[in-house]
Amino acid sequence: MSVILDIDLVLKKLLDELGEKVFFIIISSENGLILKSYINNEEFNKTAISLHISQVYESAEEITELIGVHNPDFNLIHSDNFYILSVKILNKIIIVLMEDQTNITEIFHIINGCIKTS
Repeated sequence: MSVILDIDLVLKKLLDELGEKVFFIIISSENGLILKSYINNEEFNKTAISLHISQVYESAEEITELIGVHNPDFNLIHSDNFYILSVKILNKIIIVLMEDQTNITEIFHIINGCIKTS
C-alpha cells in the first residue's frame, strides 16, 4: 500500500474552502523546491519563504532530537492579523499565509482529506 499527498487537490481545496482569507499558499519539497503555489494580489519571494521554512524545520528537528522529543509536524506563527501555518506531511511542506480569523483545524482537515492510498 502506498500513500501520497495530492498537492493539486490540496491547493484547489484550500482555495475553494478558504477563499479570500488566504494570501498565499506554497507547497514545496523538504529541501525547499517549490512544487505548487498560489499568491493573492501580493508579491512574495516564494523561493526564499520556502527555503527559510525548510531551514526552520531542519533546525527544529535537530533541537528536538537533542532533547529527545518527536520532530514537529507543523509550525504556527501569529503576527498582528495573520497566521503563517507550515505543515510537514509526506515529504512535503505546505505553507499558508492567512487571516487570523481562519479556523486552523479546518486547514488540517482539508490537507488530511487530500491524502490518497492505493
